[in-house]
Amino acid sequence: MARLDPLKMEELSPKQKVLHAEILQSRKRVSGPFAIWLRNPAMAEAANKLMLSMREDGKLEKRLYELIVMIVARHWSVQYAWAAHEAAAAAAGLSADVIDAIRHNRKPDFKRDDERLIFQTVSELLERKPLSQSTYHRLVKQFGLDLAIEIMSIAGFYSMVATVLNGFDVPTPNGERPFE
Repeated sequence: MARLDPLKMEELSPKQKVLHAEILQSRKRVSGPFAIWLRNPAMAEAANKLMLSMREDGKLEKRLYELIVMIVARHWSVQYAWAAHEAAAAAAGLSADVIDAIRHNRKPDFKRDDERLIFQTVSELLERKPLSQSTYHRLVKQFGLDLAIEIMSIAGFYSMVATVLNGFDVPTPNGERPFE
């Protein structure tokens, strides 16, 4: 059960209404973490700008972006993020086998080296905390510094998303429970 009721349009301040409209420009509805953040307009605005800078203006291939989201969503067992991104991950080119393995907390049998390195990097950050020097060097060698920054930032952003979604027990859009 969600810990907060959805905000009603008539309850929104003028600033919240402007932010609501801005958020809707890049998504179908204001839900998930944005429904929470909208209660704090400065945070909603900052989170939306950061998310757009990575998702819309970033250079990382969408397949790898969604792989990062899947890894982080599973690590934190955040039902909402998984439900919201699973179809996008498949549409972006992640194989059903990779998605299924991550869902079931198994290391996927990757066919692509870039996916394997992303999985190792993000998993290491989430589980070990500091990224090892060898993984860091391989990441920068394969992707370059700009994309390495994006990769780690996406993982960090979605970890923040996960804590907000889990902390406020935000239900999935259709009541699905991907991890049960």
